[in-house]
Amino acid sequence: MTVDPALTDALLATIPADIVASMSPQMREVMAIQATRADDCRRAGEDFAAAAGVLSPAARSLAAQRAEYRAERTLWNEGGPTMARTDDHHVRTAGVDVPIRIHRPTTEAVLPGLVLLHGGGFSLGDLDTHDRIMRVLAAAGGFAVIGVDYSLSPEVKFPQALHECAGIVDHLARHCEEFGIDGERLAIAGDSAGAVLTLGAGLLLRDEPETIGANPESYSALRALLPIYGSHGLVDSASRRLYGGDWDGMGMHDLSSLLGDYLPTPEDEHSPLVAHLTADLTGLPPVFVAAAGLDPLRDDSRALARTLQRAGNDVRFEEYPHVLHSFLHFGRVLDDTTMVLHNAAGFAARHLS
Repeated sequence: MTVDPALTDALLATIPADIVASMSPQMREVMAIQATRADDCRRAGEDFAAAAGVLSPAARSLAAQRAEYRAERTLWNEGGPTMARTDDHHVRTAGVDVPIRIHRPTTEAVLPGLVLLHGGGFSLGDLDTHDRIMRVLAAAGGFAVIGVDYSLSPEVKFPQALHECAGIVDHLARHCEEFGIDGERLAIAGDSAGAVLTLGAGLLLRDEPETIGANPESYSALRALLPIYGSHGLVDSASRRLYGGDWDGMGMHDLSSLLGDYLPTPEDEHSPLVAHLTADLTGLPPVFVAAAGLDPLRDDSRALARTLQRAGNDVRFEEYPHVLHSFLHFGRVLDDTTMVLHNAAGFAARHLS
């Protein structure tokens, strides 16, 4: 992966010097690669939107953003573990046909399953953008990983995506024989927006299964929850003040806009299915929480882990101090990515066994 020093210097110049100094050498290498590829990815997004036909300015911008995100993730999804089998399906839930992808690392007829809910600010991402992450988790944990291509915002609003994600878990618990999944041994994991959906799906299945027509027994199939660098209800914090900005689309205004696109009303920001720090967190399955040290959402993860512990849950918290938000994608360069994915997979495997 070649880099352009001039483009790298230009990008790093937009980032506060103390953040750059705190990055690990590998994280700075990732930034160099990102800077070098940025224009090509942006053009790929613009070309995709132009080829999509007549769109409103807002729809054209959104289509370009999604295509740019897919192009940017393409490089990072290359390589990684080879699966014994990969199948794409559709599951009818929450009134729509939801695409899912099942990665099976072994040829065993029945495997426990980890449902992976991708990040992307509720408006970006799909099964392809997080494919390597899913394969690494499957290979490291020895379980099937089921990716969920939930409906994106702003086209749909909360709680539609959450209902789809919880509905997939319920469907796997009730119809496991269709997929070769052990319906009594399931976990949920997610990064960023997917972490919000991970906790939300667990709480919904515990407290409000009737809202999606779920079997109340489906919650008992959940053996672990793995939210990684998510937002859990803080509206201000030291990390939100210190990290993020226009350079990574993670400034305080950006975070507020993403949540505004996801939620139908400002009042929904206070829902315990979104603001998890206000929820009753007692009696949850074991929880693995991971944070990035240079992430504006770092303090959300810290507060979540402490609140879960106070509620009496089995919690493992890990913080990677020298990396940025989204570091889960950069396993081709970052040792921290490999470590957190293997630690998360090991945590899930222990509780699924």
